[in-house]
Amino acid sequence: MGLFKNKEPTVLIRVTDFERRIIITALRNLRDKQIKENKDYDYIESIMDKAAIADISKSKKSYEER
Repeated sequence: MGLFKNKEPTVLIRVTDFERRIIITALRNLRDKQIKENKDYDYIESIMDKAAIADISKSKKSYEER
C-alpha cells in the first residue's frame, strides 16, 4: 500500500489570465460568505492559493480566439 494511494487525480483547467482572476474573485466572495456564516473556509483558501500561483503555459491555445 502506497502512502498516497487514496489521492484524487489532478485536473488541469486552461483559462486566460482574465478568467483566472474571475475565479479567484468568486472564490474570495465565497470565502467571505463562509466566514460570515461561521463555516469552514480552509478548503476555499487552499484552492485560491493554487489558482494564484498556477503556472502559465506557453503551449498552443486549445480554444478559438475571437
